[in-house]
Amino acid sequence: MTELAYMVREDWGQYGTAMVPQSAIIREWTGGAPYLFAVTDIRKFSRADRGADVEVAEYIAPDAATRKVFDIRELLMLEREDKVIDHAIVLHPFEQRDLEAIRRAVEGESVARLFVLIWSPRDMVRMWLDGQGATDLHTHETSSAPDSFMVAAAEMMVREEYNGLSSGFGKDAVVQLVRAFAAEGYPADADAWLRAYFAAGGSFRHAETLGKLVDEMKAGIHHRVRPRYRDNIFDIIRERVTRGEE
Repeated sequence: MTELAYMVREDWGQYGTAMVPQSAIIREWTGGAPYLFAVTDIRKFSRADRGADVEVAEYIAPDAATRKVFDIRELLMLEREDKVIDHAIVLHPFEQRDLEAIRRAVEGESVARLFVLIWSPRDMVRMWLDGQGATDLHTHETSSAPDSFMVAAAEMMVREEYNGLSSGFGKDAVVQLVRAFAAEGYPADADAWLRAYFAAGGSFRHAETLGKLVDEMKAGIHHRVRPRYRDNIFDIIRERVTRGEE
């Protein structure tokens, strides 16, 4: 199982005062040289195009000889070639294809330890990392595990997402399940549902749609959907999960 950690860029830099000690923490966590940096586009790994990436790499690995840089999407080759690397330091991922490459590498256990430097606290990759139980190296804390009932409901959403979650059975499932949980006192909180969704094996491809639907429901927008489950679906999920935990 891949060990996961992250840090948000603003926590790494702290207005230019903390890059050295925070980089030392990242260095120690990865386990030593050579340092393997995964970037969005190695062709643009320069101060002119991706200066923020270069800056981080130079702080974490001051000696250029200890840096190895490659494209994030190359992580997919590890699974195909049945290889495992000791660690990867992923810098500022944001494109869906890069995020999916990271997710699949972790799912396939192609990386022993994976660290992600996140650009913004609201980036979707952070929701995924929290849903996977990653450690925030700034606070040295791990988010509490998503609610087990919500994860079970999210697994049901994942099973219906073959045609997406914005319409059809996928949307029906999301809306009915979020409503059922809201009736039991669970707030329509997009972050909480996204963490549960990722813990259930959900993909970045449909995560944005899920978050949008939950936010709209929280704002009072009523979505017309066809019933996919019984009215007592929450009780069914609770009984199933409780029975499985005994």
